[in-house]
Amino acid sequence: MALTAEQHSETWLQLSEATVLIDHDQQKARQRLERAIKKAWLVPPPGLPQPPLDPNVPLRIQVTPPAGLRIDGRAWLDNPVLDWEASEVECVCKPWTPAREAPTSTAETQCRARVEVWGGDLVRLWGGNNSASHAFAQGNDTETAGERWAEARHFSDEIYGY
Repeated sequence: MALTAEQHSETWLQLSEATVLIDHDQQKARQRLERAIKKAWLVPPPGLPQPPLDPNVPLRIQVTPPAGLRIDGRAWLDNPVLDWEASEVECVCKPWTPAREAPTSTAETQCRARVEVWGGDLVRLWGGNNSASHAFAQGNDTETAGERWAEARHFSDEIYGY
């Protein structure tokens, strides 16, 4: 079932889905998205971002570390190592400990965390830059938002085998 542009903007998207909506040229879309991720605001999982009241709000992303780990800092965002197909980013993690326990000096480890981008930010940030996102934003250009969503979903389904 295809989502409308309005429904799509209210969801978290995998990297492969976001690149399809940003630009037809996959390399150009990945470059744009990577630059935006470097400056992104992190939204803690499983939260939803507040509507942007300021037009200068950057891309918002959600990064979910593997179970039992927590992300340590933001330095890994300076030069993100992204796995586009798995929608993951390499980051520094530490074991999670409850707040009531004294923090122990544990070693940091490199881990791969799931990364998703907020769909509404794609329209806001790239809405008029190309025919792909313009069609997504308008829903009535050469391609409809439903067709773009179906293409992104099909691409994702091929990657994940479902």
